[in-house]
Amino acid sequence: MASIPEDVLSAVAVANVKAIAGQPAMLSNLAYSNVVANTNLSQQNAVANQQAMNELGITVLARAATTIGNLGPDPLVVYTVNAANGKAEQTPT
Repeated sequence: MASIPEDVLSAVAVANVKAIAGQPAMLSNLAYSNVVANTNLSQQNAVANQQAMNELGITVLARAATTIGNLGPDPLVVYTVNAANGKAEQTPT
């Protein structure tokens, strides 16, 4: 079997050391990107929930305004006392 030159072995060893040494930085960057992505999703959910609550508030306000706008006087109810028995009776209007 042929012998591998010393300079090739040294170059491969240095490359391996660089790859292993850079791994914590890559993992840190990956973890940071996950935090950023999760924070982004949380903020998007918060905005969506706020928008839904705003739309619900507008709907409730519109319903209340319609109800108040449609208010009218109560129907007139007239009671008369029956002279024969002394009881109050509702008279149709």
